[in-house]
Amino acid sequence: MIDFHCHLDLYEDPMKVFDEVKGRKTEVLAVTTSPRAFVKTSQYFKGSNNVRVALGFHPELVKQRFSEKELFFEQMKSARFLGEIGIDGSQRARQSISEQIEFFDEVLHTAAVYGGKVLSIHSRGAVKEVLQILGKHEGKYVAVLHWFTGSAKDAEKAVELGCWFSVNPNMCFTATGKKVIGCIPLDRMLPETDAPFTQKDGVPYMPWDTTVTSYFAKENSIGIDDMNELFHRNLQALINTK
Repeated sequence: MIDFHCHLDLYEDPMKVFDEVKGRKTEVLAVTTSPRAFVKTSQYFKGSNNVRVALGFHPELVKQRFSEKELFFEQMKSARFLGEIGIDGSQRARQSISEQIEFFDEVLHTAAVYGGKVLSIHSRGAVKEVLQILGKHEGKYVAVLHWFTGSAKDAEKAVELGCWFSVNPNMCFTATGKKVIGCIPLDRMLPETDAPFTQKDGVPYMPWDTTVTSYFAKENSIGIDDMNELFHRNLQALINTK
């Protein structure tokens, strides 16, 4: 199984979840919310073959932890995976939107210069702004739009820009989510949970959850094992992108 956007360090007992991830050989992108969290999380999961830790700076924290900006760009030199990064235009984060846009623009510029980076991108309430900056800094990096909530037209624009998408269970259960999913090419898609922030019946999803894989297997009239294999091919294609 694959979980391409999971806050592995924020589970109640992250090491217990990590042990099961290793046992199940689940491929996880463990995103972080700040440069300091990245340092700690990298230490937790050091030496794992199936957990990749991403350097993150959650947009809601950009203004609050602006003193960590220098640390972020220093770590970015060697970090292959970046996330969670992006822009949040929701009501609670709107007051820092200018700082978020400035920071995200700088991150994209730097990623384009370095090349080879894989980015897990947050765009809640700010899809237009995120797509505009992605269009400005097209380069040798891969943008993966996490939990995309834009319109079908926005999704089509993102596809034109070369974006990938990570899809979580919540997207499979809403009319708007299904509409967006229908615009995404299957070969640009990976499962995610965004756990522990997503839950079913009050219980956080786990990285090995099969909800997304089962949904797409049913939609495409293929077996769940075949769908899982397709997602693994997508993962390898994404990782091998130069």
